[in-house]
Amino acid sequence: MNIQKNKELVRHLVDEVWNGHKAEKLGEFFGGRLLEEATEHTQQFLTAFADVHVTIEDLFGEGDKVVGRLLVSGTNSGPFAGRPPTGKKVQFLSIRIYRIADGKIVESWAMQDRLGLMEQLGFVQSAGDVNWAAGQK
Repeated sequence: MNIQKNKELVRHLVDEVWNGHKAEKLGEFFGGRLLEEATEHTQQFLTAFADVHVTIEDLFGEGDKVVGRLLVSGTNSGPFAGRPPTGKKVQFLSIRIYRIADGKIVESWAMQDRLGLMEQLGFVQSAGDVNWAAGQK
């Protein structure tokens, strides 16, 4: 396994699919049963954030895995999480771990700041807006 090739696969995924907004290219990057899941997730996200842009802040490789710390930004221009578009600009971090076999991503795990995203969209109240002593805003 070549760590540099695996990292380049992830860079190319970010450039083509996320920043190039080309969900139809997912088959070039994902293999096995993960392709269907990745396609559904990507299409939903690109519908909700048509101008999404992903910046690779860090990219590490070890063995058959690549870990990326990604800064995701965009404008909520389509339905998301069962709600109509807000028109709000968002920015949040995502940590992704990809396991690569035979030149394709075959497993993926993610940890992202979903609470921060939901706060920016106005879907949940920010913890900073709560008066904890009084239990109210």
